Amino acid sequence: MTPPLLDRIFQIAYVTNDVAQAEALFREGFGTGSFTRMDPPGGFMRISLAFAQQTMIELIEPIGDTVELYAKWIAGREGFVVRHHHFGMLVDSKAELAAIRAAHVENGTAVAMEGEMPGALDYLYVDTTPALGHFLEYIRLEEGGRAMFAAVEGSTFQAT
Repeated sequence: MTPPLLDRIFQIAYVTNDVAQAEALFREGFGTGSFTRMDPPGGFMRISLAFAQQTMIELIEPIGDTVELYAKWIAGREGFVVRHHHFGMLVDSKAELAAIRAAHVENGTAVAMEGEMPGALDYLYVDTTPALGHFLEYIRLEEGGRAMFAAVEGSTFQAT
């Protein structure tokens, strides 16, 4: 049986070329809460998170073309740009993540990127752009990931 592949959407993610300007756009134009920057080490992207009620808004600004999955999304665009990139969905276990991966592969959906941040989360991006126009990301949270999301103003996540 195919597991639900569009279940537990908690996040809408956008790629931009100016995270500060995108934060202002979402706060002032769409009524999100304040953004919290969570830039990963290495300086290859800027990430900013906010909540609009129970939905997390993620803004990603790639620095250079180190992470092609994001950089390619806005390549060649002039001026300020914000483009919808993916929906993020929570999964409960590594087994569920593996089953979702297998279902996508069986359906012919390419795995675009996957990995882990030890102690925080595992992630899987699948390329549903031919069918849906955007990617899907599946996330399995560990204690560090829950704490990271719980630290965002307005978060519905509980640190364990």
